[in-house]
Amino acid sequence: MNMMINTVEKFSLKKVITMVMMVALVFAVLAPLSAKSAHAAIPDGTYGIDYTVYADGTNNASYMDNGEYSVKPATLIVKNGVAKVKVTLKHKDWIKSFKTQQNGTYVEAITTTSGDTKTFEFPVSNLSTKLNAQIHVVVPASVAGVAYDHTYTVQYLFDEDSV
Repeated sequence: MNMMINTVEKFSLKKVITMVMMVALVFAVLAPLSAKSAHAAIPDGTYGIDYTVYADGTNNASYMDNGEYSVKPATLIVKNGVAKVKVTLKHKDWIKSFKTQQNGTYVEAITTTSGDTKTFEFPVSNLSTKLNAQIHVVVPASVAGVAYDHTYTVQYLFDEDSV
């Protein structure tokens, strides 16, 4: 009798372990698919989207996040499930370059100029995660008191709920 109970207990334990492993496998396979299409729920079109610019590696807003430099909201363009964002920065002559990290490499954004602003367009693969950007700023001594030349690394985080 004891041997029969032990066999039943082992059999049930094996079933439970097997089921847990199968469920874990299903989640492991499906999780990357849902992360890849984070913006897939947003239909093709052009939208305004709020964002925050964070100081490098922090959860603190960067100085670039304020209205002195950044124009908000950004523009989100979704076409065939692919998202691009356009952000506009003031003081066009001060902004020498704007790059976003794409697949581990910093890539220059497409730039257009209007008045005293520059607009930068770049792809965004996942709107719900921070995107690294490098912005080269040069402010003349006549404005800053001393010549200022610095490249900032910041992170952009877009607010999908604002679309």
